[in-house]
Amino acid sequence: MSPRQRLPVRDKLLLLRLARLLRQGSLLAHNTGTLPGIAAAANHRKAAIRLCRFKQRKGPFLLLADSLRTALGLSIYLPGKLRRAMLEAWPGPTTFILLSAGAHAKNISSACFSGRSIAVRVDADIACQYLAKLVGGFLISSSLNRKNRSVQRPDRRLRMRWQRYLGAQFSSVAGSGNASSLLKWTGSRLLSLRQPQTVQD
Repeated sequence: MSPRQRLPVRDKLLLLRLARLLRQGSLLAHNTGTLPGIAAAANHRKAAIRLCRFKQRKGPFLLLADSLRTALGLSIYLPGKLRRAMLEAWPGPTTFILLSAGAHAKNISSACFSGRSIAVRVDADIACQYLAKLVGGFLISSSLNRKNRSVQRPDRRLRMRWQRYLGAQFSSVAGSGNASSLLKWTGSRLLSLRQPQTVQD
């Protein structure tokens, strides 16, 4: 979390309660710095299964990290060019795909992996960063929509309609409404797979 940004005490207290639900396997509808998202604790296997059922797909899903240090610790290889790009982009609306040490190394659900590749972002939303910190450093995240449906905003009606899946919802400051840019490290350079746009994250 940026040292210049502070969460209100009431938000911190609410996020503490939400983190408890996430650690128990619940899903959370919430805002991010990009699109509204649905999140689960990255180290809870049943929560990842519940997220797959909600999204109607198996993954792979994005990881939201609580800090630069946590995110950088995911990769087995961070050449200077990649590290500089991450430091410049985060916190912010850029997702990086990189090689990881694997699910067992950080106790992260296999739903986040495509082979040994993993997508990670340090989101600009400080509530996302704080919540990720409270559940062990990472949230599994995806845009708040189901297959072939538009992205929704987290609100009471949404939670009532999807109460079978959602344990809670948290509406912090709304993000940009655009998906993050997506960059993949190929081993020698960064390849741009997506520029910010209003599509699924």
